[in-house]
Amino acid sequence: LSTRHLPSSSSSSSWFDVLAQILSSALLFLLIFGMSATVEVSHLREQVHNKFAILAGVSTQFIVMPLLGYLSVLLLKHRGLTEPMALSLLIVTASPGGSYSNWWCSMFNADLALSVTMTAISTLVSSIMLPANLLLYVNAAFGFGGSSSGGEGEEEEGEADDDRQGGILKNIDWGSLFVSLAIVIVAIGLGLCA
Repeated sequence: LSTRHLPSSSSSSSWFDVLAQILSSALLFLLIFGMSATVEVSHLREQVHNKFAILAGVSTQFIVMPLLGYLSVLLLKHRGLTEPMALSLLIVTASPGGSYSNWWCSMFNADLALSVTMTAISTLVSSIMLPANLLLYVNAAFGFGGSSSGGEGEEEEGEADDDRQGGILKNIDWGSLFVSLAIVIVAIGLGLCA
């Protein structure tokens, strides 16, 4: 029996990647828009003034979760966690919450207005905190940016670390991250107006 292989054309792969990106962005938009459209603006305004819940959510989202991701990377780094897996874990734990939490709140009759408010606020805050947390924890996890005491070997090692850091941080698709954040903000805004 002969096996069939998919053609390895870069143009068909590129076309599929673009289609997948558009489809996933459209689904994200529809999910957030649908959840936001069910929330009354007056209830959302009440939740914005719920300072304790907002502060607890933001601090958990941008302090506790990235720290737990970093600690997980440290714990698992010598147990088979590769650099790409570690970077993915750091990105996921540094990213804001969003549509999935809104969906669960909707499913179980939880406070959807609070969830949508937290999604909006955490998405706005993440435009600064996501890159900051990634830079901090990627540097800490992979040992970049260490000070050298002046030896030649240490200088070369520091330059190699800087090159490696640049390579790892360049592997992050910053454009896609910020496009996703923009989609969430636009979907919430339009959903509230609907």
